[in-house]
Amino acid sequence: MKKRQITLTNPAYMQLLREYNTHVNILGYSDNGSRIKYSNALEFLTWLEVNDIPEIKKVTTAQIKTYYEHLKSRPHKKQGGILSINTISHHMQSLRQLFSMLQSRGEIIKNPMSIIKYSNPQKKISPRIILSIAEIKQLYHASETLQERVILSIAYGCGLRAMELVAVNTNDILLNAGIIIVPKGKGNKRRVIPLSNQVRQDIENYINNERPLYTTDNKEKALLLNIKGVRLRKYTCRKILTKIIERTGNETIKRKKIAIHNLRHSIATHLLEQGVPVEHVRTFLGHSQLETTEIYTRVNQKQLRELIS
Repeated sequence: MKKRQITLTNPAYMQLLREYNTHVNILGYSDNGSRIKYSNALEFLTWLEVNDIPEIKKVTTAQIKTYYEHLKSRPHKKQGGILSINTISHHMQSLRQLFSMLQSRGEIIKNPMSIIKYSNPQKKISPRIILSIAEIKQLYHASETLQERVILSIAYGCGLRAMELVAVNTNDILLNAGIIIVPKGKGNKRRVIPLSNQVRQDIENYINNERPLYTTDNKEKALLLNIKGVRLRKYTCRKILTKIIERTGNETIKRKKIAIHNLRHSIATHLLEQGVPVEHVRTFLGHSQLETTEIYTRVNQKQLRELIS
């Protein structure tokens, strides 16, 4: 049986749909995520058109509630039966994003989605082990060498993955510009990360005062070196972190079984809790898809007041 195509004839709605699709793509959703959001918006705009609501600016909260009830009773086009709670939730999330886009552009003053409540089941995700700001400070205080502090500063302060951390070369760090370059992150994607004043100072102190103790070979490019003067390995970094954790004497931190990647999880969560937009954190972390970053928004922690400087 040939599937019935959803049609849209209102020129203003057709233009809005194109703009929304561009908006979603800019935010960095996966191809499949973008298609779902496009389809959800298309269905809603078509419903408005069928129900003689020709202007998006005139859509009311009551009309969206009516649409929500419509979704709860409409048949599933592929599987039969009614839509699942998850599917309806995805529809409503798409609408919330559509109206938020319009509000951010000043095209609507009041968001009709702002007071609507609907079932929003959470996906089951693996728990992220996160350190609090206070625990991060304890790790810094327990570090005994400049190299240990640099490992914390780059893994936490710059949000690098373990493989990215050990791959950093001295020429990837531009101290004068205050940036660190990750030339080949996950998926061979390059990104540039700003250094805070403290992180920059930690790296500079290490390069000038401690790194020369590991090697006199000017040809060695690796920033982090082992006792043999060659590039530090991931498992060695983890051993160093374990020693730092032991020195804190904090049993809570010890029970968390922290690895280098958990420092990355922690900075992501702390930035989001500080109100940094999720798309900015996505760029900072080097995620290719916004959905990956949004996992961190589901970590429930108290609002934090400060970040490591």
